[in-house]
Amino acid sequence: MSLNVYENIPSAWSYVEDEAAHAETALEKTARQKLKEAGIRPCFASQAAFIAHEAQAVRAQSVILLGGAPILEALHLADALGSEGQVTIIDTDQKVTKMATALFKSLEEESTVRVRIVAALGDSYLPRLNTMDYDIIVAGGDPTNYRSAYDNAERLLRRGGELILSDALGFLNADSTGGLTNPADRSRKATLLRALSKELADDDRFSTTLTGIGTGLSLSVLR
Repeated sequence: MSLNVYENIPSAWSYVEDEAAHAETALEKTARQKLKEAGIRPCFASQAAFIAHEAQAVRAQSVILLGGAPILEALHLADALGSEGQVTIIDTDQKVTKMATALFKSLEEESTVRVRIVAALGDSYLPRLNTMDYDIIVAGGDPTNYRSAYDNAERLLRRGGELILSDALGFLNADSTGGLTNPADRSRKATLLRALSKELADDDRFSTTLTGIGTGLSLSVLR
């Protein structure tokens, strides 16, 4: 091989992201722009596409999206879930919940997927949900969301269900100095993700792997 393969990784990442962004629907592109205009960081297109792909792979019917302004993930899931599917969006940002409410209200006649939108903390809301009633939990945004999702995952997920942590490398927080790739980054999110990564790796209840999609997706399947 004439070129070091590692030199091509940034180009490969950009290519994958561009392909996923190009494949988004007009509605998803509009939602992405609205999020940007509201000063909210939308998720990576490849991340939303992958989460929807995982939902199809496990034949998911019920998905929790906790934090991280998960509007685009929800839109992708609305196409991926079956006719009896449900997406639960939990976020403390009122701009996010209001935008999601308006957006999915306009889709009521087009989609049979139910979307439940809750303005709450994961710590207070997840314990109220039914046991073993969910196929996938996706956590992102504030560090507390990751801990809440992990602490509640075994109770909420069906066997074979999946816990997904977005921005698993800790790049997107405002005080990031390289996230998990920089051992000197002691920001709150990087510190929590390092600890959580070790806990998941040592947790026999889950089979866990880390991928380079977006800014890292940690995938943990409940055994």
